[in-house]
Amino acid sequence: MERLVVVGGVAAGTTAATRARRCCPDARITIFDEAEYVSYSA
Repeated sequence: MERLVVVGGVAAGTTAATRARRCCPDARITIFDEAEYVSYSA
């Protein structure tokens, strides 16, 4: 199983995590962000 850690939950971080999910659907992806809510823009 692949593991990915994304530091920063703003648009670039969530975009990177989304792209990684498409490439590796079984990957374990963790996003770290200092804010209480993760920013996401489709």
